Amino acid sequence: MKINLIIFISEFNYGGAGNSLFRLCKNLPKKIYDINVICLSDCAYEKELKKNNIKLFKINSQRTSFAMFKVKEITKNLISNKYKKNIFISNIYYSNILSILFLRGLDMKIILIERTPYQELEIYFDLKDFVKKTIMKFLISVTYQSADLCISNSRFISDKYNLKYNLKFKTIHPPSFSGKTNFKNKKNKNKKLQIGTVCRLSKEKGLFEFLKIIPKLNFDFNFFIIGNGPEKNTLRKLSIELGISDKITFLGFLKFTKIDKQLRNLDVFINCSYFEGFPNSVVESLASGVPVLASQSHGGINEIIKNKNFGYIYKNDNDLIKKLFDFNNNKKKIILNKNEITNHLKKFSLSENIKKYSKIFESI
Repeated sequence: MKINLIIFISEFNYGGAGNSLFRLCKNLPKKIYDINVICLSDCAYEKELKKNNIKLFKINSQRTSFAMFKVKEITKNLISNKYKKNIFISNIYYSNILSILFLRGLDMKIILIERTPYQELEIYFDLKDFVKKTIMKFLISVTYQSADLCISNSRFISDKYNLKYNLKFKTIHPPSFSGKTNFKNKKNKNKKLQIGTVCRLSKEKGLFEFLKIIPKLNFDFNFFIIGNGPEKNTLRKLSIELGISDKITFLGFLKFTKIDKQLRNLDVFINCSYFEGFPNSVVESLASGVPVLASQSHGGINEIIKNKNFGYIYKNDNDLIKKLFDFNNNKKKIILNKNEITNHLKKFSLSENIKKYSKIFESI
């Protein structure tokens, strides 16, 4: 008998969470699993899901809370005793909370996947954000205990939630590593330091603060920003106001093959997020032979970066500025060892991800 998986993600877009989930759906053996995906409105992976015989249910709603009655209806229709077991998998804290509140009484196992560092809930951008996150912290404390299992994408996140709420999170790293390193073949002949980042252009990614330190860097460099998001125009405007627009190139959204090519031309990769569950782009950068300067974003960065080996986790703006000067003075300040990188990144591979999820689905 097969195992029935019902996967709920409110926004199934290109990005870390969406990419990890799509790779899981695509690569789980279809002889063992029937896979159903529920999401709101558009799904970036719709064509690929259909090609892989994965059923997709789209709910026309912009708000997860308004969609939950429909999620419950779809889920009830998908549950069947013809299966060995029925497992409902929710992703990200607001969906997780609502899934427990609306679906706990149904005859199925519920797994919650948490990709959000707890520290994200203690960083506020305005009063509305403070109220929202305070409510979220309370609801997490009264709902997550009712799940059959909670999973996070880094040990750092698991340890924090376990300590804070007396939970028993398991850790499964995202499938960020393709299995191959692709170091640049030629030395970068450009005299300017080549700096880059890949991220969604939103407030929590810390790009506003990074742009503000650029005027303090009195050496020539290029800064490439790959990605789109709600703050793109505001970031462009700020770069003009600061007089640094000539140093910055907004490349927008790129397909993975083009991102890989762009990464290999960099001297250093920047990740300056306030919080980050598991920055897949950092793994991709290392796989391209590019060292990383990263903020302490309270998630998987602590498992990816080993100070002085693959890059640095910087403490503050002054520390970041100092390290950028170091890189500029000697572009070979950190030379990544291909074999060491390959062995280190194996724990973040697709095969490890599939193996661990399969074990959980069989045993729960």
